[in-house]
Amino acid sequence: MPRQPATPLMSTTRRLIASLAGGLCLAATPARAQDYDFMIRQALARQNAAVQQAQNQVQRVVMQRMQDPAVQASYRQYAQRHGGRPPMDLATYTYYFIYTNGFSAQGMAHMRGVEGGIQAREAAAWQGVRQAEAARAQAQQQHRDGYHAHQQEAGRRLMGQSTYALPNGQGLQLPHTWQPNTTYQYQGHTYHVDAGGRYHVLGSHGGWIPLTGRY
Repeated sequence: MPRQPATPLMSTTRRLIASLAGGLCLAATPARAQDYDFMIRQALARQNAAVQQAQNQVQRVVMQRMQDPAVQASYRQYAQRHGGRPPMDLATYTYYFIYTNGFSAQGMAHMRGVEGGIQAREAAAWQGVRQAEAARAQAQQQHRDGYHAHQQEAGRRLMGQSTYALPNGQGLQLPHTWQPNTTYQYQGHTYHVDAGGRYHVLGSHGGWIPLTGRY
């Protein structure tokens, strides 16, 4: 006999958790947090509506089968086996009576298989939730980092400097007022601005290394 769950509609509700995971994973894609939050609210609203609809349908079926003489007789035998104090009430017992086709061996095996699948999908669903939350946090942090970097760069430009990058990505803060076809000694290094206004730094090998504007 199965152990009584927290609610007789638990498995119906848990099936719907997996469907929510797809929406959450899709919601993790946009970089903007407000888009993510809007999609989460939509997914939750759809889930709540689906859960309510499923619960109403299950309750109607259970109420009908509770009037079945065969179900009532089976429940009386179940209650007698527990000294008149059965762990499950009639509604819960009826739910599992339907679920297992009268607690038949085939029906019990089917229930165990379904519940195992539900647990696996539920675990995958919550993994999707965690991934979605991590993606949102990363997107928000990237937005904050980018905003901070641009604010710093704006401050440097007010002081006549901009950020230029070496091929390895390392940033250099250099005056952006240097004129084409000029060479400068600056902070222990030699720089050259070619005719097109492109910046270069003299490398240790004696060759010019081109720089790119980062912002």
